[in-house]
Amino acid sequence: MFLKVGTGIAYIKVNRKKGINHMKKILIATHGHLASGFLSSIQLLTGKVQEITVINAYVDECDFEQELNVFVNQVNEQDQILVFTDLFGGSVNQKITKTFLEKEIAVTILSGFNLPILLEIVLATKELTKEDIQELVNKCQQELKMTILDEVHVVNEEEDFF
Repeated sequence: MFLKVGTGIAYIKVNRKKGINHMKKILIATHGHLASGFLSSIQLLTGKVQEITVINAYVDECDFEQELNVFVNQVNEQDQILVFTDLFGGSVNQKITKTFLEKEIAVTILSGFNLPILLEIVLATKELTKEDIQELVNKCQQELKMTILDEVHVVNEEEDFF
């Protein structure tokens, strides 16, 4: 088992059997209700939510540790587990990393994620390698854009907005 961390991605690797079709299991765990918001967007845009579990940590109706243990107990060594956390090094990220390390379960943890990377991974039809995931991270980092509107410009109906 080893832990490799880089650019907000942690790979925890244990021995997995090669040549087996791995089922993708996704966990979105965030502070507050952000995880449910991402799930809502995914459902709206893709209709796919079967393989996705969310944990809204540190809200009154959530026992974070219990919900994490339920998720961990539902996975097996054949699954490809992808976990999304809101803050690298935050309390949610630390608890998840510690739990998977202690249980020696292979997992990829992506921290500080955005909707484009989540959509790419949810819609991926094959098992993703570390290289595939890193390529998606690099691509989706480019999706972060800044627009400054410092002049008021009235658009009439005949002008094209974009």
